[in-house]
Amino acid sequence: MKAASLSIEKVEFIHVKVETNNSFEGDFSSEFKQLDFPFKGVTFRRRMSLQYDKAKPEDPKSFVFGLNVMLSEDPEDAENVSLPYNIDVKAVVYMRYESDQLSGMERFRAIRATGYSVLYGAIREMVSNLTARAPHGMWSLPSANFNTAANDEAVRDEEKRQELIAKKSSLAPKKPVRRVKKSTDS
Repeated sequence: MKAASLSIEKVEFIHVKVETNNSFEGDFSSEFKQLDFPFKGVTFRRRMSLQYDKAKPEDPKSFVFGLNVMLSEDPEDAENVSLPYNIDVKAVVYMRYESDQLSGMERFRAIRATGYSVLYGAIREMVSNLTARAPHGMWSLPSANFNTAANDEAVRDEEKRQELIAKKSSLAPKKPVRRVKKSTDS
């Protein structure tokens, strides 16, 4: 087995809110009380963040990727689907890129794709664990594909990194030009 060039250092939950929706009327015919929820008409809201050492943008190696997933009913929308639980969970993953194989946009894409996979999986697990003992039964969030988001966001990440590099080089002190006098001694 070959060691991966991207290592996961740590996953942390910043906040976890899983609140029972008392107005939910689901099908509780299952003896195991695991919800069979179609997620049709449900809007997932997500926020994400990516941090790295902005003082050294030339070759970033350490990254902190954050993902916040929120599901809640919209009180303004009478036709809205009734959710069994209101969810608001934010987690971060600390990653280190150990290789020079990927650079620029490709490195950001790998960081974001891995971050989404690791954190969404951890958030799904947290929601399932907490709702397993909740009144409406265990609720598993659906699987999700973040590849398009990772690609699109990586392009913007690389543009911002290039801007940082350009700004840093324009602010760098200019080396004085030394003029050497020719000696007239012969």
